[in-house]
Amino acid sequence: MDIGDLDYRVRTQSGCIPPHLVSRLLELGHAEEVELWAGRGEWFCAQEWARLLAGQGREEQALEVLAPYVATGWWTAVRGRFERF
Repeated sequence: MDIGDLDYRVRTQSGCIPPHLVSRLLELGHAEEVELWAGRGEWFCAQEWARLLAGQGREEQALEVLAPYVATGWWTAVRGRFERF
C-alpha cells in the first residue's frame, strides 16, 4: 500500500470501490465480499468491515483489518484507529 495512492483514491473516489457501493453491498447481505476487498487494499471496504466487526464486539479483529493501512502512516487510517470506530 502506498500513502499517495490511498489518499488519492479516497479524495477522488476513483480507482476504488466507493463508500455508497460498500454500504449497498452490506445492505444486500454481501459482507463476505466487503471483507474480501478489505483485505485487498480497498479502504472503504476495510473501514466499513472494521466498523461492522467493532459493532459486534470484535474490536481486536477490527483493528487487524485496519493494521495494514495504519502501518503505512496514512493519517486517515491512523486517526480512524484511535477514534475506535
